[in-house]
Amino acid sequence: MKKKILAFWLAALLCLTACHRTEEEQREPVPDPGPDQQEEQGLSVESVSESGQQAGEDGSPLLTWSVVLPQVLYNGQPMNNIGNYYDSQMERQTLHVQEELLPLAQERQQAAQADGKLFTTYTLETDFQVMHQQGDYLSVLRQTVEFTGGVHESTGLAGENWLFREGDCYLLTLQDVLPGAADPRSLVLEQAMAQADARWEEQPDLYFENYRQMMADRWQESDFYLTEDSLVLFFQEYAIGPYTSGPQTFSIPLDALGDALAEGLQP
Repeated sequence: MKKKILAFWLAALLCLTACHRTEEEQREPVPDPGPDQQEEQGLSVESVSESGQQAGEDGSPLLTWSVVLPQVLYNGQPMNNIGNYYDSQMERQTLHVQEELLPLAQERQQAAQADGKLFTTYTLETDFQVMHQQGDYLSVLRQTVEFTGGVHESTGLAGENWLFREGDCYLLTLQDVLPGAADPRSLVLEQAMAQADARWEEQPDLYFENYRQMMADRWQESDFYLTEDSLVLFFQEYAIGPYTSGPQTFSIPLDALGDALAEGLQP
């Protein structure tokens, strides 16, 4: 009797072992994510672009343009708010080219030909750079360089600062970045003015004489971007100095802003 019971339990054990091995063989191993899959996790930034060129009636170059803007993805998928924002920026740029630059270029080319003068092709180029991408924060600097005749081209800057929340990105104001400051505008302008004073001492022709008043009057609170360790204010061409000075930037260290900074940005 004991031999029969022992044989029964041995057979049952062998059956369970075989079933376990069959399950292990059927279970597919989980593959390690490859480089492409790893890059898609979380926020990532790609680019979208549109470009074109237009020739005059005689076939000579009239206008060339190129617009490159960011496309921000979360786990490889576009997001609504930030996507709609840059779609709108692309539409604005292309309309500017088609409805403003092109008619102006055609008019100027015809006038130049009538006067026997040389016409120089109009150009517009927009590109961007990611200046800060850490945690839930993303900061983008866009630059547009435009030439419409004359002795030089013009450069315009745009800063866009984003916070990732609930699967999408939301555009931040200066108050959002400095919620602990009673007057965020005055806080950053005072530090920028101190830097401008030092530059003025070394190079008096860098700014207009009343540059301090111009800084206070002309700075737009959206004209800033973030880097890894700074909040950077910028002033457009001619805002506080001659064309030769170009756009002016003033970097304020994040650690100098203390508790005024949003918690996610504090060093």
